[in-house]
Amino acid sequence: MTKRYGIDLGTTYSTISWYDESRQEVKPLPLESEDGETSSLRSVVYYPSDGQPVVGEVAWNTRKQDPDRVIVGIKRKMGDDYRTEPIDGVRRTPQEVSTEILRVLKENAEIEMGEAVTDVVITVPAYFGERQCAATMEAAHAAGLNVLNILSEPHAAAVAYSIEQAVNLTDKHVLVYDLGGGTFDVTLIKPVIPAEFKHAGEVQNLTLNTLCKDGNRELGGLDWDEVLIDLVAEKCIEQFEVDPRLDPRNAAILHDNCERAKRALSKKPTEMVVADLQGHMVEVTREEFEERSSGLLLQTQMRMEQVLHDAETNHGVTRDMIDILVCGGATRMPMVKEMIERIMGREPLEYRNPQLLVACGAAYVAHALDPQATIPLPGPSGELSEESRVRITEDSITDITCHAVGIQVIRQDANGERKPFNAVVLERGVVFGERRDFITETLFDNQTEVCIRLFEGDSESVEECTHLMDFRIEGLPANRPRGRPIRTTLWFGMNGIIMGKAVDLETNTEIDIHYDRWGNGKNQAAKPAPAQRAAAPAPAAERPAIKIGEPSRNGSAPAQPAAAKPAAPAPRPSAPAQPAAAQPATPVQPTAAKPVAPAPQPAQPAAPAQPQPVNELPPLEPAAPAQTVSLDEAQPEMGDDESAGFDPARPFGDANVEDPAPVNQVDEAQPSADEAAGLSPISQPQDDSSNDNDEMPRPLKLY
Repeated sequence: MTKRYGIDLGTTYSTISWYDESRQEVKPLPLESEDGETSSLRSVVYYPSDGQPVVGEVAWNTRKQDPDRVIVGIKRKMGDDYRTEPIDGVRRTPQEVSTEILRVLKENAEIEMGEAVTDVVITVPAYFGERQCAATMEAAHAAGLNVLNILSEPHAAAVAYSIEQAVNLTDKHVLVYDLGGGTFDVTLIKPVIPAEFKHAGEVQNLTLNTLCKDGNRELGGLDWDEVLIDLVAEKCIEQFEVDPRLDPRNAAILHDNCERAKRALSKKPTEMVVADLQGHMVEVTREEFEERSSGLLLQTQMRMEQVLHDAETNHGVTRDMIDILVCGGATRMPMVKEMIERIMGREPLEYRNPQLLVACGAAYVAHALDPQATIPLPGPSGELSEESRVRITEDSITDITCHAVGIQVIRQDANGERKPFNAVVLERGVVFGERRDFITETLFDNQTEVCIRLFEGDSESVEECTHLMDFRIEGLPANRPRGRPIRTTLWFGMNGIIMGKAVDLETNTEIDIHYDRWGNGKNQAAKPAPAQRAAAPAPAAERPAIKIGEPSRNGSAPAQPAAAKPAAPAPRPSAPAQPAAAQPATPVQPTAAKPVAPAPQPAQPAAPAQPQPVNELPPLEPAAPAQTVSLDEAQPEMGDDESAGFDPARPFGDANVEDPAPVNQVDEAQPSADEAAGLSPISQPQDDSSNDNDEMPRPLKLY
């Protein structure tokens, strides 16, 4: 079989590994460094004035001579509307910088293996959202990699530990405490390891069910580095009246030495730190360091206790039923294990190298994705047994969403003004693969396209949520009056990326969806209507969409019944019990609708052309929906839209919803400048100047 690889794309270090079937073990591949070979690559990129970008230890050390050309900690910006400070006039996206790191991992692996390295599983923090997962996948495609799956880091750690310590984890719950260089996750997983194999050579499935999780993608070992840097600098000011942070070269020296001192303080009580090029040296103690960084540790403790509370409240899992597994290099600090032991009453599970645990798990999953592949489990003596083997399938790992996803709807606020609101469709904690439906209707005669805006967050206010993407439903049948219903289905794929399909209910045909995550105009050009595909008929037992009435043409609204709560979907066999799904807030009756400018989003420049990805992000997968959320469209007066300069032949409609209770209609608001110009929500010009105020942290500020 073709070799497959696991990649831990880290904030500070990255690793690539593979499962050696002949030796039946995972091997991290050696990577070049200034000191020879190592199993981890610095996730640092240096852009010289000429030549190819340099990645790794050389780039890290170049900060001392040329800090303005070095990019560090870019993982914390993945999925954000962000570009670096100009280097030779070029501002780069997080995907472009990450592509260089992945390219070097790929090249080093190909040298070691003597063959092309293509198929990979890449890990991401559990608290990464849809945009972060999609950005990671795009970076991998640009580096020439075929991404088999995006796997959360806690799941990768649990897979590696479950396989290598199978006997100890039977019928256990595992809380994975993952504190890496730049991100933190805590995830409660129920690993199901076969306790008994009744027949020689028997193969059984290994499953991991996620119960609950929390995290912070901007908290990690880098923050402890910053605490130690400030502590050493303050001591240097007090003793020598010199602040080494003010000079970029001194600051680079200070950061290097503080990083080493942090590791040293994990093994001894005091350490001398050279603060600058002039040789000023100060002493720091472990006690001082732990006291100054106690707030950071408290943040991880609070999130861990929240997950423990959710586990007991929602799943009946108490602390005495849970083992703690730590992974990530920052967990080597004694303060971390002491806190866990204090909260749990026992020590966490140990692994020989917590920094490599995630990469090893990714390699196991990459290998096991082959339908013919199996992995032996260790017996009571720790030796592998050919009689006890497990497989990992696509359904083995059940993950849940860490963020809610809603669509933008237009309705009246308490003051009677029309404003955009966020209506949750995919609630927080929904199992990957579970589907949600909503119904929209065309707003104009002859409408062949509809644009829907997705937001990440639970709040009703779109300003308090993160704009996730716009997707456009193209190819609706032409020459039809307004009010034609469209059923849109959304779900999270197993790689954490939103997938969807749309069906024109009048003709029962599936309609193409085009995605725009980065606001770069991709897929916004008009295209001929694609050939329509007949949609699979809805199952007889499927619940129909809930209709909430339609405002009358004379402006008065009829009395509305209370909206019925949709039936809960049938649980998947491997899915854990989930908390009650959060329902979207009940919307208010809109006035006659017209195109409304969306909530302001940070402007960004057009992204450079990327190599053609191996797979479209995301592919369409026709399947029956799991649940229906009803959203009705208000019908606009055509004259208002035409007077605003909007072309009804090619509109981009916002989804509008109605309130179950009648309200008085108010006068329609005056069109904005963009509406008067006839601009659609996703076709407004992007202004790169706004990025000028988005200061990139200096290379020493690692995010």
